[in-house]
Amino acid sequence: MKILFNRRPVAGPWGGGSKVLSAIVEECRQKNHDVFFEEEVHTCFDLDIIFCMDPRPTVLTNFQQLIDKKISQKCKIVQRVGDLGTHGKPELFDLQCAASKFSDVLVFPSNWAKDTLAMVNNKTSYVIPNAPLQQFCIENQKKNFSKLKIVSHHWSTNALKGFDVYKKLDEYCKETGNAEFTFIGRKPDDVSLKNYIPPLDVEGLVNELPKYNVYVTASKQEAGANHVLEAMAIGLPVIYHEDGGSINEYCSQYGLSYKGLDDLIQIIESKKDVLQNLSNDMCYKRNSRDMAKEYVSLFESLI
Repeated sequence: MKILFNRRPVAGPWGGGSKVLSAIVEECRQKNHDVFFEEEVHTCFDLDIIFCMDPRPTVLTNFQQLIDKKISQKCKIVQRVGDLGTHGKPELFDLQCAASKFSDVLVFPSNWAKDTLAMVNNKTSYVIPNAPLQQFCIENQKKNFSKLKIVSHHWSTNALKGFDVYKKLDEYCKETGNAEFTFIGRKPDDVSLKNYIPPLDVEGLVNELPKYNVYVTASKQEAGANHVLEAMAIGLPVIYHEDGGSINEYCSQYGLSYKGLDDLIQIIESKKDVLQNLSNDMCYKRNSRDMAKEYVSLFESLI
């Protein structure tokens, strides 16, 4: 099978989409399928599948070229709808809708994402949830909750990641001493946090996250949130916003939801035993290889 990806995986501390793409490409190679990338769009032939990771144009490709390739080579377009533009990019939602008209199959990382786009399309679609890289899936170790050591991490500085909440949580921890909060990743320049660690690569994150016992995310309307999956794979219970989109699906058995800052603080002050029980019972084992196998099985079924 020959597959053209309209993006190339990027190494280093990048968001979940790049990690998803890397896992799918690696699984394709493990199955001895031929893999091509966007810079080869004009030189690869006899394609079976075009995998659209993102419909936005780059300096190398645009979606019209994928359509032309589909028509000329009679192959199928599989469109992954991993971002609906909910984090301040409404034009991306419109582009996903437009691209879906020419795609043969849509793949969503969550039911929330599928339901959000389903209002404007009736294409054949599948839900393949995201999953953390295998390196994060370490043997769970029981944690001592004598004090809550809270962590969060994001590679985007978008406001909907919840930096207003992280800032207030940081202030609460400094004022009361009831818990500690550390943020890892990229943050807006005007957000000052006591315990801040710049972006880490996978190895650094795998080594750092086990130092904490609770994970907090304030991100909203995530189509496929990888950060919480990495936390759960490490063994951290997640306190998540009820408007988290895919986060609610991913974390419903592994954490507690909150409505606002007051609710979050109440959980931190009164739910320590619940969080410790969740941590000790964590058994999140699905990893990126499992996810990638589902994608490749789908590709194979289409031809």
